[in-house]
Amino acid sequence: MVRIKFYTWKDVERFLKSNRDIWEKDAVGIEVYPAEIVVVLRSEDNRSHMQDVLKSILGDVSDDIMTLEMGNQKISITYEVNEDEIFEDEKTVTPLFSKILYQDRGYSEKMLREQLSGVPVVAFHSYKGGVGRTLSAIAFVKAWSSLAPNQRLLIVDSDLEAPGLTWLWEEKGEMTFSYLDLLEVIQSYESVEEISGLVSDKISKMMFSIETEKMLVEHFFLPTYRYVEQLLDVYANPESIAKSYGRKYLIAEILSEIGKKMGAAAVLVDLRAGISEFSAPILFDPRVKKYIVSSTSYQSVKGTELLLQQISKGLPIIPEVKIPEILLTMVMEGEDTGDIISGLIGVMDQKGVEDSLTDNIITELPFASELVHLESISQIVKNLEGREFYKKINLLVKEAYIGKEEKQLEIMDRKFIIDKIHNLAKDQINAEGNIDFNVLLTQPIHNLLIRFENIIPATVIMGAKGAGKTFLYREMLRSQYWEVFLSKLSSGEGSEKNTVIVPIVAPKNAGEIQPMISECLRNYVSLLGRKENASLIRPSFCMDNAREIAKFSREMHDKIEWEEFWQNLFLAGQFDSLAEMDRECAMLGIRVLFVIDGLEEILEQTLDHRTEKNAVSALCQDFLNVIKTNCKNIGCIIFLRKDMAKNSIEVNFEQFHALYKGVELKWSKTEALRLVLWLVNQAVSGFYTESVPIELASAEVIEGNLVKLWGNKLGKDTSNEAYSSRWILAALSDFNGQLQARDIIRFLQNATEEVGKSNYEDRYIMPTEIKKAVQKCSTAKIAEIKQEIKVLQPVLEKFENAPLEKRILPFYSDTFELSAKEEQLLRQEGYLRVENDKYYLPEIIRHALKFRYERGARPKVLSLLLNK
Repeated sequence: MVRIKFYTWKDVERFLKSNRDIWEKDAVGIEVYPAEIVVVLRSEDNRSHMQDVLKSILGDVSDDIMTLEMGNQKISITYEVNEDEIFEDEKTVTPLFSKILYQDRGYSEKMLREQLSGVPVVAFHSYKGGVGRTLSAIAFVKAWSSLAPNQRLLIVDSDLEAPGLTWLWEEKGEMTFSYLDLLEVIQSYESVEEISGLVSDKISKMMFSIETEKMLVEHFFLPTYRYVEQLLDVYANPESIAKSYGRKYLIAEILSEIGKKMGAAAVLVDLRAGISEFSAPILFDPRVKKYIVSSTSYQSVKGTELLLQQISKGLPIIPEVKIPEILLTMVMEGEDTGDIISGLIGVMDQKGVEDSLTDNIITELPFASELVHLESISQIVKNLEGREFYKKINLLVKEAYIGKEEKQLEIMDRKFIIDKIHNLAKDQINAEGNIDFNVLLTQPIHNLLIRFENIIPATVIMGAKGAGKTFLYREMLRSQYWEVFLSKLSSGEGSEKNTVIVPIVAPKNAGEIQPMISECLRNYVSLLGRKENASLIRPSFCMDNAREIAKFSREMHDKIEWEEFWQNLFLAGQFDSLAEMDRECAMLGIRVLFVIDGLEEILEQTLDHRTEKNAVSALCQDFLNVIKTNCKNIGCIIFLRKDMAKNSIEVNFEQFHALYKGVELKWSKTEALRLVLWLVNQAVSGFYTESVPIELASAEVIEGNLVKLWGNKLGKDTSNEAYSSRWILAALSDFNGQLQARDIIRFLQNATEEVGKSNYEDRYIMPTEIKKAVQKCSTAKIAEIKQEIKVLQPVLEKFENAPLEKRILPFYSDTFELSAKEEQLLRQEGYLRVENDKYYLPEIIRHALKFRYERGARPKVLSLLLNK
């Protein structure tokens, strides 16, 4: 308890109410007046203790007299005893800021379960003026008009101090009735039915016109005032009505009923800005859907946080509750709003909240200079067209209110499709599998085909672990010839087979592709016409090469020595030099394409060991440059983990990266979703029905086709649940903006492991299965990292062995005492991000490591994951 300065009796009253928990065991209640404090004791026995309590709370108290800190004013303290008295004003919920401020919750359990008897009521509010609240409301009306032109709204301007909608509208028609008229009628009549019957006809004469692309749509409008004197001499206001007995929530109930009587589909209310009791009765009515509008300015955000602290009191974040949503306006291009969003969500009650329920309650609306200083409704409506600001509001209205008819699926079909997807994903989870499978023509692979259509490849294909390097390596071996590989991917006619693919190094767990390796080597020997050199075809050829590399790396060697080593390894005793080999290939009319994969399993210490750095650099720069420059009939494709390249090529890495960036295997968010759709269509022929090939489909087409796989949201379209695709992408991404093909396929496998209970008939994979799958993917990811990036094993185990109470995001530099090297490794792999001295982990490892978020931290992580 931090004591404040008591200048007036109101300071005393506020402080006593704020610290009720200290004195309520002794007293039923306390009333504070300008010259007296009346304490109602539970019994006379409590008097002595209560006097001590008041001295501890108020400070300067002597002989039941308190002295204020300004003007030496005295306030006497008197005691009464009334064991049965209940202070109704303090025990019941009244929807006013001044009342809820001193209570633990702003809603009764009964109110949380109720719905309005008429049509839905939607309210727009903001802490500050000038942040786009009225503009957002008009955009909402325009979107509604375009999406449902036959469904009218009742639009209410309830801003008693700055009635913007009324001023924009007043030139359009005669004001026959007003919101202030309605408040005065409410003060004079008792029945909701009677009041709605009296005023509906009068409101129906005032129309709010919106011109859409196709037609003029008219809505009902209730302006703030009918004549100026009514605005300047207010008789009845929302605060006075809320204080009336039995009328606390009457305003929303009457608006809902009026809307119903007039045939409106919903009521839209533009509220007074700020911490205003004029807005409070609707803001604290849990049956009303609220949109809180804030710009990104510091004052607006801090004020909105203050507002949310109050309206979130006791409001559970569950699907059944109308959770307030936030429209974050004036977002500049490239602006990082992660901290703002974290702060806003952090003040809301999140006890037991599911992650997905807070992912979609903030909509970012970009700044548009064309929407500033508009002076008429028609001008605003016209300027909204085509703006990203309007498109986002339109999507919100479409999904939350207008909706689409759910396409129901047969349960038998659902099981059949889920089983098909599961079986295919299971077969493909390891790229080393030997099942024949098409390759998705992503942009990097397309670039590879174009670049080396007519010349033999000499390139490095970089990618993170799990990006699909081994998958592509396997498909090359399966093709045996470069020309066959080209024709398979381009769906063209196969040309003459004269470029044989020869594996030099293969992944350790290459048992399933060993027959392919042997066949490629057999072709090589046959084309060379050297059948006597059968040693090349030995099953252990690639493994022997791996052992030679490992053995050579145990001693220090410079780049020149490593270049010579690589040349000898590739020649395999068949030729004395690359030049000799190139001449013989030319004479025989053949070309040889060497391929290497799995170096990371041999050279595991490229971060620290100079000889391993030299090995990679000599291979990917010096040796490859010799082949490019001197050999027309010899090529080489090196599949290399990107971090190994970065560790090893310490000079001009950016130049090296730029050289091979076009063929780097990386999965953007759109490409990841494209892979999902492509895999599902491979499993279930005809799942994708668009005329545009999946490889060329736009992001919008891809996401639209995935809705029938896992739904638009992790719940109903009208819910506050997260968008399914966005949530899944965040769960599988790292901080480098990368998703791995392996994780995507594994997710599909896990999500289709069980058919699950069909809670929604518009999709195949249910939210429960999606969330379970993410947990399993995270566990598998940790196991893989430990096995494949061994230098990270100690730091991951440090996290795992830490007490649960320390495993909270964000954490700080001293929480786990990470070394500089550990931080570097985690950051390099995309598993750690530090922002403003706060440390974050991505979702893909957070789940398995059992880290939980402190309030509001998850949106920051999502912004770091999805804004790449």
